[in-house]
Amino acid sequence: MVRKFLVLPLLLTLQLLPALHASEAKTYRWVDEKGRVHYSDVAAPKAEQVLVKPGSGVTGVAKSEEAAGREEECQLLRERLSTYETASTITETDALGNQRAYTDAERQKLLTLTREQVQAACEDR
Repeated sequence: MVRKFLVLPLLLTLQLLPALHASEAKTYRWVDEKGRVHYSDVAAPKAEQVLVKPGSGVTGVAKSEEAAGREEECQLLRERLSTYETASTITETDALGNQRAYTDAERQKLLTLTREQVQAACEDR
């Protein structure tokens, strides 16, 4: 009976050791002369240390890619809004090739919706 109480804490400690070691590991990122991105636990010349959280990917790269995606979405929405604002009429074409012109009320709703999308996508810019 006493052995069970001693073995259980020992087993739990052994299970946690890899996680503790992994949290102390460092990860480095660098780009070689051919433009390829590399990751390693050994620093190379011109390598930068990146923070890696288990299950989340490489945070330094993910954030910059995410920011670029948000910037691109913002720009596309601004261009769409500009097109809608300068167009005298707005028409849509369905999958069968049928065209339908927006009424003035529908055009105003579309402009309002697109302005809200621009504001949401472009905040902090």
